[in-house]
Amino acid sequence: MKFTAGIMLGLLLCGAASADELDLSFNSDAVRFEYVHAFSQNDLQASFGLLSNSDDGWVAAGSLYISGLASDGANPLQAALGGRTGWVNGDDSGQDGLPLALGGYLQYTFPRLSRVSLRGEAWFAPDALCAGDLDKYQDYSLRLAFSLLEQADLYVGMRYVRGDFSNGSQADFDDGAIIGINIKF
Repeated sequence: MKFTAGIMLGLLLCGAASADELDLSFNSDAVRFEYVHAFSQNDLQASFGLLSNSDDGWVAAGSLYISGLASDGANPLQAALGGRTGWVNGDDSGQDGLPLALGGYLQYTFPRLSRVSLRGEAWFAPDALCAGDLDKYQDYSLRLAFSLLEQADLYVGMRYVRGDFSNGSQADFDDGAIIGINIKF
């Protein structure tokens, strides 16, 4: 509850900023909501998100990363690199923990199809970067997006989010196809 209150306070404090995003994606077992704030003074971005699985628990995460262009051209390759932490709660396992995952994303917009992009994202924390009952954290996704409006994308993709715990249990928070929407404001 305290973490949720902290996220809400952060959203209120960042409310006057521009170049922010809201992202909502789901499948039959899981839903993820994410808020992304882009700092106007530099290429730094921060995100706060919650992934909830109806059977296996939830992941509340905050990320801080540098993002920018990774190529030249009219439809450049965008990239980000940074860290993600938060709280991983494997409901049925009775286990929880804190990862310090490293990772980022690559996003390519197709030159002849400027409304279509492909994005891959990866975050990983081995045992040495985990605390509590958590031994390993993985968060991978791949999505194909269509820019329906200048500031709104619809996408389909795949997502795999998993936590391995010290008692030998595992929680697959998400491991399948997703559909989603991303709104920039």
